[in-house]
Amino acid sequence: MYMYHPQNNNFFVEDHWKKLPSSWKDVLCCMDTDELSDLLSVTSKHCRKVLPLSLLSFKSCTQTYSLGRSPVNLDSHKIKQTFQDNGRCDVMESNQSIPLPVQLEVPDSLKSKHSVQDGQYLPMNQCFRKHIKPKKQHEILQLGKLISLLSQASGSKHVIDVGSGQGHLSRILTFGHSLKVTTVEASGCHAPKAAKFDKDMSYTIRSHLKRKLKESKTIDTTDETCAVDSIPLPNHVTCMIQPNTTPDDFLQVINSETSISNDDSLCQCPNHDPDDSLFRLQTCVKCNRKREISHLDKRLLLTGLHACGDLTPTILRVFARCDDIRGVASVGCCYMKISTKESASEDAGYPMSKFVSELPDHQLTYEAREMACHSLDVYRQRLLDNPPNLKLHCYRALLQELVLHKRPDFVFGATKLTIKKAEQMGFEKYAKIALDKLGLDCEIDSDMLKTLLSKLSNWKDVVAFYTIRLALAPVVETAILLDRMFYLQEQGISSYLIPVFDPSLSPRNFALVAYK
Repeated sequence: MYMYHPQNNNFFVEDHWKKLPSSWKDVLCCMDTDELSDLLSVTSKHCRKVLPLSLLSFKSCTQTYSLGRSPVNLDSHKIKQTFQDNGRCDVMESNQSIPLPVQLEVPDSLKSKHSVQDGQYLPMNQCFRKHIKPKKQHEILQLGKLISLLSQASGSKHVIDVGSGQGHLSRILTFGHSLKVTTVEASGCHAPKAAKFDKDMSYTIRSHLKRKLKESKTIDTTDETCAVDSIPLPNHVTCMIQPNTTPDDFLQVINSETSISNDDSLCQCPNHDPDDSLFRLQTCVKCNRKREISHLDKRLLLTGLHACGDLTPTILRVFARCDDIRGVASVGCCYMKISTKESASEDAGYPMSKFVSELPDHQLTYEAREMACHSLDVYRQRLLDNPPNLKLHCYRALLQELVLHKRPDFVFGATKLTIKKAEQMGFEKYAKIALDKLGLDCEIDSDMLKTLLSKLSNWKDVVAFYTIRLALAPVVETAILLDRMFYLQEQGISSYLIPVFDPSLSPRNFALVAYK
């Protein structure tokens, strides 16, 4: 499946190959896919050609002006010391995980050399994997560790998870790191599911402890069971956070009446039935009497795991402007969806900083921001594997030419095109299926078809050009991330950009971390 958008497919329409330097074309057209992979790698293990100096310089520059993507070891003494050395004098005591037999990670002796097997991320304990795909399992495990370190450094125990989805990160923070969590999610269908998953997790852990107690009477898990029972489950709020959201608005959202609370304290009115689960909400539906909402912890942490588009810049602005929010750990996503100065009068997603906005030619096109979301590491492996579906780059470029031939005014960008087993088809069959899905006439003129088929032999040129283009993706992402870092610096807040995820599992792997 891919979004049918012209920037991915205009290779033939705009004759992109012609725009490359002649010396580049002479060598690129002769390179095998494994050799092309070296253009996306620091090393040059596979290239058997002598590359032009200008192409070598291009490769060197893309790497020099990109942030290093190798993930840090969050368990290392060095990263922990970094937080401690820059901490305040009122840093709280070390934040311990719940003393349970159910730990966040499995012992090293039980880990496979491959992190992902049978749809599971093996380093995470099975208890925490339910309802989650391997990519997300890896992300919440790593970000949970980072937030725990940030909690210790900032003295904050209450985490606000913005764009929380079904609350997978919140459960890791609650059960793995003993943190109080409030989630904020725009989609109303997620909060009830998140609340159900919270209770399921609590029940699973209690059941595990009881089994341990039965298996060995020498193990006393009474204290641990009580610890689980006393943990306040995450509170889930449904609300859309807008770019113009003020700190006061945001704090009011956290205490919103629309939240779904897992708090077991109930309304004390005479109409209350203690067995009625409806009274676990913040308002008793029989007497319409609100339960008293406790005052917010004055030390809050903000986090957003791949918060989409402008949501990440909004999180950073709220953090910078709100005294009650002491720290932030933000992982951005969907750079092509952020607003720009050209499309937004104020509070634009890019640039955020005054420094970048005053630079000449600082603008980033939609195409550049979209490319920054692509995975360089995953595509490099595809080049090494040389699968048949690499030819689909050429199919899509030829389809683009065919679509514009049929309808020059065709509007791109709104159609998701899904063609199963497309790599096993000939181009003519592929094109007819695609035209039908795009709502166009499926008949192809014989002369036009002959012209298109004659270009199929150039599929490696299309792959080579895409590889050159993809090499710029980390440069663009670096520009966006540094702009956010500069914004915080202009507000008098120091910050870190930390690669916390394995980029082969999670391409957007940088967390922007700061605390006051």
